[in-house]
Amino acid sequence: MKSANILGGIFLLGTLSACCHPPLVSTIDVPKLPQQASNWCWAASGQMTMRFLGHDVAQCVEANTRFGLATCCENNSGSCNNGGWPEYEKYGFTADQTSDTALTFSQVKSQIYCKRKPIAFSWHWPGGGGHMMVVKGYFTVNGVQYVDVNDPEPYTDLDTLAGGTETIMTYADYVSRAGDHTHWNDYYNITYKGD
Repeated sequence: MKSANILGGIFLLGTLSACCHPPLVSTIDVPKLPQQASNWCWAASGQMTMRFLGHDVAQCVEANTRFGLATCCENNSGSCNNGGWPEYEKYGFTADQTSDTALTFSQVKSQIYCKRKPIAFSWHWPGGGGHMMVVKGYFTVNGVQYVDVNDPEPYTDLDTLAGGTETIMTYADYVSRAGDHTHWNDYYNITYKGD
């Protein structure tokens, strides 16, 4: 009986220690980087998230890998300057992904506060194409939910890695805005597993 109580106590302690109770405000220090070509928001978002997790991959390297080229670190135009998605698995990372849906605000809070992981997310424009950014924080004020976002726009060039824009938006706008954008994909639980 005594050992059953001890085992029950250990189980309860383990269960309670696994719980996470996010506060109203939390942010992580994800580096703000610009996209180094007009269509490289995906590569900049990949670089921001991978750099934060300790393993930097240059945007031009991501483009070379994505498009099967070897010239994107010398010339970011032409065949190099196309849209894409972060390919975390090619750099020793894993990531979960949504499709045409946003993480819930509770999931955003869990990623940022409990797991200390950024979220790369994309919007789809009504006329085609889209844009990718990175959630690095959240907060709630007077019952309104907000996310803190690193936007890699405006774009720069291959020699400039300073820029980008930090922006605050409501969680509702993160999800969608009529006539402007719908939610595309979220990359979350981004984890470095090694080479």
